[in-house]
Amino acid sequence: SLPQFEAAHYMAMASRGGMIKKTSLAEYAKIRSNGLIAISLVDGDELRWVGLTDGSDDIVLATAKGKAVRFHEKEVRPMGRDTRGVTGIRLRPGDEVIGMEVVRPGAELLVVTEQGYGKRTPLEDFPVTHRGTGGVIANSLNAATGDVAAVRIVGRDDEEMMLITQDGTILRTEVSSVNRYRRASRGVTVMKLDPDDRIVSIAVFVDDRPDEPPADTEE
Repeated sequence: SLPQFEAAHYMAMASRGGMIKKTSLAEYAKIRSNGLIAISLVDGDELRWVGLTDGSDDIVLATAKGKAVRFHEKEVRPMGRDTRGVTGIRLRPGDEVIGMEVVRPGAELLVVTEQGYGKRTPLEDFPVTHRGTGGVIANSLNAATGDVAAVRIVGRDDEEMMLITQDGTILRTEVSSVNRYRRASRGVTVMKLDPDDRIVSIAVFVDDRPDEPPADTEE
């Protein structure tokens, strides 16, 4: 939800195939009833992540095989709506992007794997390099951890997360309960899964609803 579409702000978009583009918000100020083209995709690729930037942000792309690249958005020149973009991260065979995040100062990268391992790593551990590279290690993976399921930028003390599995199980827990580890570690178990289940998505949120008053009781 956007209150206004400012020309000086952008929508950064990332695809599973490692492409990234950014387009001025002004390009989307007038949406037709049948929609507008937001990005041009090649066969087999998918647009999965969109973030708002102000022209001076860093962007992190993370992959299923535990790689991540951090670069300044100035390396992605503004493009029109009907364009494909440029290479954000160079993927190895069998790998794909599983997350794009816009960096916040002092924040951390929450990494959760398919088999329920998780950790928080300070974003300072991810060097600012260039787009189109292969990235650095974001998570140590093995048969026990499975591939990376999702990443999120976190940093508030009151944040919570929900872990959602393929079989429909949901676990709600505090983000602060996930320990901090360096990039090359695998983390610790944050959710125990059945043998044939796996985590497919996570959601980070802040529950800012007012506390409910106690129910009235009769004497």
